[in-house]
Amino acid sequence: MNEGSYLLPIVYHKLQEEVLYGSSARFKVIAKGRRWGLTTAFAHYVIDKLVGDSVSPILWVDTIYSNIERYFERYFLPVLRHLPADAWKWREVKKELNVLGRICDFRSADNPENIEGFGYALIILNEAGIILRNSYLWHNSIRPMVLDHQAPILIGGTPKGRGIFYEIFQKAKVTKGWQAFQFSSYENPYLSKKEIDELTASMPEKVKQQEIYAQFLEESRLVFRDFENCIKGKEEEPQAGKTYFGGLDLGKHEDWTVLTIMDSSHVVFQKRIQKLSWNFIKEWIKEHSTRYYTPKTLVDATGLGDPIFDDLFKAGLNVFPYIFTPESKARLIERLMLDIEVGEISFPRIEALIAELCMFEYTEVPSGRGGRYSGASGFHDDCVISLALANWARQTYSSGVYVAGYDAV
Repeated sequence: MNEGSYLLPIVYHKLQEEVLYGSSARFKVIAKGRRWGLTTAFAHYVIDKLVGDSVSPILWVDTIYSNIERYFERYFLPVLRHLPADAWKWREVKKELNVLGRICDFRSADNPENIEGFGYALIILNEAGIILRNSYLWHNSIRPMVLDHQAPILIGGTPKGRGIFYEIFQKAKVTKGWQAFQFSSYENPYLSKKEIDELTASMPEKVKQQEIYAQFLEESRLVFRDFENCIKGKEEEPQAGKTYFGGLDLGKHEDWTVLTIMDSSHVVFQKRIQKLSWNFIKEWIKEHSTRYYTPKTLVDATGLGDPIFDDLFKAGLNVFPYIFTPESKARLIERLMLDIEVGEISFPRIEALIAELCMFEYTEVPSGRGGRYSGASGFHDDCVISLALANWARQTYSSGVYVAGYDAV
């Protein structure tokens, strides 16, 4: 594609071009099957707009920052390399692309509050089936921005049950200025039918309908459904004479280290840190734990967590190991599910935690023998695990009978 004086290797297949350039709708909602090519099309469209149409600033919202880095390398960089080296700049820490002085900001949906307060000329929500499970992202961050600045918005992804993405898709079918599109994986002309058949060969029928044919199925996998009534109060400073309990999930690679502290029923503290040295992280844990009078704290001591647990124990913290197996994790999460359902615990509106609760799911394993609990594909679950550990500590230690993770299998 010739953008001004630049010749860029951007080619859309027919349906991508129909969505991006054949429709004049301001709101475009695209439900698509796996490997239809939507992320590629979105990436090329952003470059088109920055280079050819001088559209700026643009907002791209995605799942987690590691995905953004991977998408930039895979979809943006091969095209940007055809521009003069001084015509563009990628600021990795800020997740900001500057092309000819025009800006595209990339933001993660697990920090929706970081999106608020800005105006954009174009907004793209990628992996909408996942990120729009977080109602705060849509209602508090994106919708006010759309109303205030009249920006066009592209909302696309593979369906994941029936939530906000489904509601928006249905609205787009009947509302002026909106348009809904729905494409199966088979409608990508660059994929062979044989290749997709091989992809779907071992898929259950419901999974195939959702992941390949982009159908919105009744949601059955989400674990925490009615937790809004548990959101109350705020974080609290330590109070002398009060008993506290802690849960510590240690980050690995792209994950977060999360420390949660509860009193008898309420989360008084939850913070997370990422991509820092273990020495710094251990000092950070020690500082906050000491502030809350060194609560009895359950620590994920599985694998990498084992030596870190030993160091925290030697430092004088009141820590106890919890070893994760599929069975012990299920027990931990199901206890949290029950306590949330009956309203036994409460927590402030901590946005990272709320986002993870929205996207925590139960998935059947291919063998058909049970399933597993985890964050949805592309999302963290560290805040949920930390809360579950603190809740387990709260129950078992306050009753005086502790069932360690070693024995929970």
